[in-house]
Amino acid sequence: MTIAFPTYETIAAALADCSPLPMAVADAGERHVIDAACAARSAGFIEPIFVGERASIESLLRERGEHPATIVAASNEGEAAERSVNEVLSGRARALMKGHLHTDTFLHPILAALRSPQRLSHVFVIEMERYGKPLLLTDGAINVAPDLTMKAAILKNAVAFAVTMGLSVPKVALLSAVEIVKATIPSTIDAAELTKMAASGAFAPALVAGPLAFDCVLSREASAIKGLSGPVPGDADIVLVPEIVAGNAVAKALEYGAGATLAGVVLGARVPVVLTSRADSLQTRLHSVALAAYQHHRSGAPTRPADGTP
Repeated sequence: MTIAFPTYETIAAALADCSPLPMAVADAGERHVIDAACAARSAGFIEPIFVGERASIESLLRERGEHPATIVAASNEGEAAERSVNEVLSGRARALMKGHLHTDTFLHPILAALRSPQRLSHVFVIEMERYGKPLLLTDGAINVAPDLTMKAAILKNAVAFAVTMGLSVPKVALLSAVEIVKATIPSTIDAAELTKMAASGAFAPALVAGPLAFDCVLSREASAIKGLSGPVPGDADIVLVPEIVAGNAVAKALEYGAGATLAGVVLGARVPVVLTSRADSLQTRLHSVALAAYQHHRSGAPTRPADGTP
């Protein structure tokens, strides 16, 4: 176990000693999707199963000069999502990747067939040069306006994920606009309740603090000026955002405004799920695939199950 979440370089190096993970790529007949999946295959992270319009996929693979690949034909994005999940249920795939289809279409069959007892949530893994270690941000992609119970479930997912990936004691910041509880700011009330739950061991082994404004998530100096102490302010590993707009905006602002690199996966499914935006860069897609592959290998699950079940 370590004191920091692994970087992309650490993950990529670890995957060099692992077998490629069979991954179904839903609605793969688009250049950016093919480029990312093929780059991940070349890196040895995955063995893609392309699901979508066969002629488009074959044409794009020929343009790249790629060697033959497994293709599962699907005529539209809904069918591509369903057939990708079927590849997992059959045992031919051990993970899923969102291609050029809408998120709700992609997630629908996952919710129906691959949901675990946990709630589905999303986590960004953000690497910023000035911060010095990866920061996990949840949930900026799936849960729109979570209530207290939902936030607790989202936080449990993120802590479990961080521990699976090797982080021994995750430090969690509960994001709001201020550091005091105000009746006019509901997120501060939820943060106070979550810290009480943490004190009773609900999120062990994590250390949880909040509410915290974003400067106190990243900066020890800002935290000290505001009179905050403890292990979490200025040194968070995970930030729980109050709702999807805040989470998505923070992640994209760091990416486009501060040069951060992003990766994103879905938590709470029975297999790793790569969920990226249709506008995401090749780098973001590749980092996300590597993250999902490493998540699989760290979980101890078999890469190619003998019994045909996920």
